[in-house]
Amino acid sequence: MQIFFIKSLLALVLLLLSLVSIFSMFEMFGRAERRFNPQTLRKVHRLSGMAFFLLSAAIAYICIDFLAKTKAEPSPRAAMHSVLSVAVLFLVSLKILFNRVYRQYYAQLQTMGLILAFSTFAMIGSSAGYFLVVSKFGREIPAPRAVEQKKDAGQEHAVMMAKTDPMSIARGKELYESKCTFCHDPFSNDTLTGPGHKHILKNSLLPVSKKTANPENVAHQLRTPYKDMPSFAYLSAAEVEDIIAYLNTL
Repeated sequence: MQIFFIKSLLALVLLLLSLVSIFSMFEMFGRAERRFNPQTLRKVHRLSGMAFFLLSAAIAYICIDFLAKTKAEPSPRAAMHSVLSVAVLFLVSLKILFNRVYRQYYAQLQTMGLILAFSTFAMIGSSAGYFLVVSKFGREIPAPRAVEQKKDAGQEHAVMMAKTDPMSIARGKELYESKCTFCHDPFSNDTLTGPGHKHILKNSLLPVSKKTANPENVAHQLRTPYKDMPSFAYLSAAEVEDIIAYLNTL
């Protein structure tokens, strides 16, 4: 099962916990007549809130860890998801403080609960919801968007060749392991967060952009990524060449 699919399922669990918390809050404070035991509702609300806090902390950590490991500018959707995940963790922490420590703000808890629920829905929709819809709940890898390529007539491009010397390959392997293995499997074509890279330069097309599999297009993908991959434009030309040298050995 794809790692990103598992993360999406965890996000759906977070959504379920949010719905349980909202339902218990509505039943406690939104009805004139009682349908459930108030003590039971408080216990359900407290337990779902604790589980929500732990899971939201885990998701926020995953987002921050991803940004730290890639050391690159995320896509707009990934950036929005990361900001929302941290905001959700902040709001639930603030809600706990208002409930346990700063009791003078207790009256604000219901409003904060609604804001927290909205933020949670937005966070999950921007990541897990998107992935599950476009992948048909993990059954299919999202199809690439159409790419419009514009080439000036008669324009010539220098042909980029993959280096084959052991030192370049060793440096490329080190770079790949520090920046790429979080999302890609170099020894298979299985999809983690991104596609596997086995035989990537021995195939006819790159796995997502469907451009010709050659060093020049790999270098372009690193600097100006297609689709959801973060940019590695900060890498030097030599570092890009070293990564390509390693990819050429897979």
